[in-house]
Amino acid sequence: MSRVDASPNSTKGFADDQQAAAQRAADAELFEQLKADGFVGARFDMLKDRLWVYGWKVLRAWMRDGTIIERCRERRIHFPAPYTEIEELMRRDEVRQEIAIDCLTTAVPQFLANCLQEWRPSGGRGLNTWFLHVALYHYREAYRRWAGGHRQRMREILGPDMVTVYNMESGKWGFTPVESPENQTVLRETLRIILAEASMEERAVCEAMLQETGATQEEIAQKLQTTRKSVERRLSRVRQRARKLGDAGLIIIPSVSSAVPR
Repeated sequence: MSRVDASPNSTKGFADDQQAAAQRAADAELFEQLKADGFVGARFDMLKDRLWVYGWKVLRAWMRDGTIIERCRERRIHFPAPYTEIEELMRRDEVRQEIAIDCLTTAVPQFLANCLQEWRPSGGRGLNTWFLHVALYHYREAYRRWAGGHRQRMREILGPDMVTVYNMESGKWGFTPVESPENQTVLRETLRIILAEASMEERAVCEAMLQETGATQEEIAQKLQTTRKSVERRLSRVRQRARKLGDAGLIIIPSVSSAVPR
């Protein structure tokens, strides 16, 4: 008779399955107790605290590693989330906290009031997993509220009617007097082409370069509440895009300055 040795991965998978089964059994027992209590009392309050802690840890972890949007889409929860905003979530813990608090403030009480009693122990999901599925719908709304404010701030930094050009001799962006409506149209169109596919954050970096003449990347980063590395990456993306447009003969002004002091 042949013998098959269990691999470490299969052993771990078996242990995980056992742990999940044990948790569902414990949840089933808790659920019966909650029903007997009329879904009020000490056990109910402990469950509320448990869901808060679980949601707080998981949501912030998924935002930190950049997988939160993928997790939502797995559950068919779709909403626009540019990569630059995902970078903000990954980089800034205060943003992760803000969105998680906003989400859980509505998700936990609504789950307990409207969804908990619909849970069935035989459904194959524990209470934590069932709650998280519901919480991600509230996460979408919390993200939208944060993104709305973030995008508005970017628009305020950029301004609605900036006319800017790139000076090849000085290697810097700057304001250029417009002698005629025709020239103004050309300048606007050039800038529009360069920044057509740029993110709002990339445009904000370019605008900060104009408003803070001679500012270092560190100073620009402080103004935009980001990091110097982030400023450097965003400038590099715009430079590469503009250089390709110049090489293709699509614009006369070929690139964003690489001369911003670090």
